[in-house]
Amino acid sequence: MLALLLAAPASAASFWPVTPQTPQARSITFLFWIVIAVSGVILFGVLGALVLFIIRYRARPGAAEPRPIYGNMRLELWWTAIPFVLLVGVYAFMVGEVRSETTIASNALDITVIGHQWWWEYRYPDNVVAANELHVPVGRQVRLTLQSADVVHTFWVPDLAGKEQTIPGQNNIWTFTAEKAGDYDGACSEYCGTQHGWMRLKVIADQPADFDRWLAAQRQPLASLPSSDSDAVKLFNDNACGGCHTVNGMSNGRVAPDLTHIGSRTTIGAGVLANTPENMTRWMANPQEFKPGSLMPNFHFTQEQARQMAALLEDLK
Repeated sequence: MLALLLAAPASAASFWPVTPQTPQARSITFLFWIVIAVSGVILFGVLGALVLFIIRYRARPGAAEPRPIYGNMRLELWWTAIPFVLLVGVYAFMVGEVRSETTIASNALDITVIGHQWWWEYRYPDNVVAANELHVPVGRQVRLTLQSADVVHTFWVPDLAGKEQTIPGQNNIWTFTAEKAGDYDGACSEYCGTQHGWMRLKVIADQPADFDRWLAAQRQPLASLPSSDSDAVKLFNDNACGGCHTVNGMSNGRVAPDLTHIGSRTTIGAGVLANTPENMTRWMANPQEFKPGSLMPNFHFTQEQARQMAALLEDLK
């Protein structure tokens, strides 16, 4: 976790759990501070009583041995009842908050989130598919249906909502409503394999008009498909890239991230590298150098071939 924190890019979000940007995150933070306060009162109460008894009832030279006391019903009732009431109160508050957070608004935006080793897939209405960067509109509730394609992952964006697991064969529902435009960093928070630490994600909260434009652009086919006679397309086809990746009009692979609009994303490899032509070239030359164990093999492209592939992908916007 420390390495993840140090590697996190500057953004509107933070992994410190007290900078909430949604009603859901604020309620979690409020409950967090309630538990901290109650725990602090108990901790310092017990420590204070311990210090008081050590000083007041310490052994003194010549003093007689005190008479032992076996049981005090009133005291035992108090120290049983007080923690019980505190725990019931916190539990009741938690249940109320969970109910309010899972209430679905009539205009909620439904998005399916699928966890993969080690990247995130997002499916919007009308067959819009994205990877690793989740765009949402400010001020509108988002309803996430969380799924997994392989093992258990945990979807977590601290500033927007709590943690929720993606479990194979099961749908989990989680909601949040972003109140402020910006980029919010997140990650898988449950160990899921070799590259768990690089299973990063970013939520991009757009103003409603900007989100509508983004979604409309994602629905559109590519403005122009590269020529099938180009060296890059031949490399793409000869190395069976389309067997794993979808590029609308070129391939329909479903195993790996959809690349139709990859040129418009800010990162590649689920946050491993910033999406620049230079980094894309490095990734194409040897993805295992940056994400060992990922399902994308090293095709041993020459530097020129890697540059051609990178140029092809960067043009997909």
